[in-house]
Amino acid sequence: MRLATCLALALPMRAYAQDAAPDAATLDRVQVIGASRPLSRFPGAVDTVDGADLRNGQAQVNLSEALSRVPGVTVRNRGNYAQDLQVQSRGFGARSTFGIRGLELLVDGIPASAADGQGQAANFALSSLDRIEVLRGPLALQYGNAAGGAIVGYTEPGDRRAHEATAWLGSHGSHRVGVRTDLPGDDARWRSRWHASHFATDGERPHSRAERLHAGAVGEWQATPSGRLRLVADVLSQPWTQDPLGLTRAAWERDPHGTDPVALRFNTRKRIDNRQAGVQWDVQDDRREWWLHGHGIARDIEQYLSIPPVAQAAPTSAGGVIDLSRRSTGVDAGHRWIGARAALSLGVSLSRLDEARRGYENFVGNQFGVRGALRRDEDNRVDSRDVHGTVDFALAEAWTLLAGVRHIRLDFESRDRYVTPGNGDDSGALAFRETSGSVGLARAFGDGEVFASVGRGFETPTVNELAYRPDGGAGFNRLDAARFDSGEGGLRWRWPGARIGATVYRIDGRDEIVPADSRAGRSSFANAGRTRRDGVELSIAADLSPGWSYAIAANALDATFRDAYTYSATSGGTTEIRTVAAGNRVPGIPRTDAFVELAWREGSGTWGAALEARASGPVAVDDRNTDATPGYARFDLRLEWRPRARGWFGFARVDNLLDRDHVGSVIVNDGNGRFFEPGPGRALMVGLGWRDVAVE
Repeated sequence: MRLATCLALALPMRAYAQDAAPDAATLDRVQVIGASRPLSRFPGAVDTVDGADLRNGQAQVNLSEALSRVPGVTVRNRGNYAQDLQVQSRGFGARSTFGIRGLELLVDGIPASAADGQGQAANFALSSLDRIEVLRGPLALQYGNAAGGAIVGYTEPGDRRAHEATAWLGSHGSHRVGVRTDLPGDDARWRSRWHASHFATDGERPHSRAERLHAGAVGEWQATPSGRLRLVADVLSQPWTQDPLGLTRAAWERDPHGTDPVALRFNTRKRIDNRQAGVQWDVQDDRREWWLHGHGIARDIEQYLSIPPVAQAAPTSAGGVIDLSRRSTGVDAGHRWIGARAALSLGVSLSRLDEARRGYENFVGNQFGVRGALRRDEDNRVDSRDVHGTVDFALAEAWTLLAGVRHIRLDFESRDRYVTPGNGDDSGALAFRETSGSVGLARAFGDGEVFASVGRGFETPTVNELAYRPDGGAGFNRLDAARFDSGEGGLRWRWPGARIGATVYRIDGRDEIVPADSRAGRSSFANAGRTRRDGVELSIAADLSPGWSYAIAANALDATFRDAYTYSATSGGTTEIRTVAAGNRVPGIPRTDAFVELAWREGSGTWGAALEARASGPVAVDDRNTDATPGYARFDLRLEWRPRARGWFGFARVDNLLDRDHVGSVIVNDGNGRFFEPGPGRALMVGLGWRDVAVE
């Protein structure tokens, strides 16, 4: 398990009213890295999205609905549930073609990021979570093997019995039903929250049908005045989600909502089953805390790709069907000593990832999109052993210092069971010994604070990136870990009816992991030279007048390669050496990105409306910067009806109100040139819900 599990989950022994408007004390506290602390004592960039913003007037399907409100975080909605969202923080995670890379993801203490750094966002149950905290900058390096930051979701079961059911219907055959209930015990020592939902859509693009079933529970037992036992369980299933693939620029310009015919020919699709459970024992009093946490995760994936048979003729091809089974376990223990002016935390984390990966041809004779002959068979294991510590020190009445260090031992091992003439043994092992650290300083003044922090971190390759060598030879791909030096400075200011935050930062990287070769349907990776990210983030939330408010989250980021490098790509039997020039933009990252909301709430609180705007600058599609997506701005409108705290409520929303054609996401460095994933057009949604809360 990761540092976030043992440090971020020192939860206060109380619950917030569900979807109630958070008070100032709640808004001005965060729980990342250590215990709950006021913002004035946190020397880094962090934002909280509360439960009301996660749910009210929202589809409650994608993390992109909520994280658009966080500066520095860009969530690209592919409109493709077979590939999940593309989430990036300060540019990290942009090159991930599936899942989430470069960020640490946790939901109720269970990591949604595996030991090798690959994660997924679908595990965030938006209908159940009370808040999501997003940490960026040098202090996020304390989470270890994630350079971009941490996204942490929390569920806090309520003290009162409450039941809620929601349903909505939308364009393209989309619909969702969900239920949630809080069940406190009779003696107030036990409480739990249960949730379940079913979402389905025919998809806007041809061949983009999807279905998702999600259910889970969180239970807490106050065993002693200072000790709490917490149980977490979650099940996610996506049966045969269709994959419409990306488009070339010509195809996107011809039909901005089209699907490449190859997706239909090979019936590209993906099936996901994820089951996880965790147990957490926390003891907390005025002088100390200690914890013991454990979790287990089982994740199974089957995916049919569009790789043509001719590309699978090479003996080194891995085929066009992925059959992947992952089993993760972890345990985490630590102790926190609390003094009058300082607190010290020490902990250890152990985790293991066992992976069985097989590849098959995606054809039998002239029949495509079916499982054929075996072409890949390997067992992989990742063992992670971490020690970590943090110091939180009040230097003076207004000054706070927060420092942390972690050392990780990460061992990769692969056993290749598919060795044939022309396809050598790719077995191998690789060990990483890495240390990350950071320190931040904050000074409170009046209604706000200023802060600054610096840090050094790392990011190791994933199992997939270690699988194949760029030269096509047999054996493990022996990559180095990417390393990053970062610094930031910023301010936060709060006064009645308004909040503002601004941060500037610089991140220098070396040995970033980039594509090195693509041939016979398999990709390999290598270490590039130096990179640099310079950025500015701004967030504002304020009342304009009684009933009217606005919110802004904006960032500008200049991310470039500082050193040139070359890589090879093979297509149609021809190998081409390609050069990435120094000064090129790092692909997948918009230079500017913004979210703006203008909201109105009727005096009694019964009616509400909001106009949302999302804007993005151009995005380079590959390391060579051969093309870029056009920038865009789109508008969404939502209406809400909440007459009482109990009883019926409803909402309606129109996404992409002006029906603007735009590129929702980029498949970075796609070997077929299908870089462009179309953004959704205009879509209507109408929902109704019912809620009952026990009277105290």
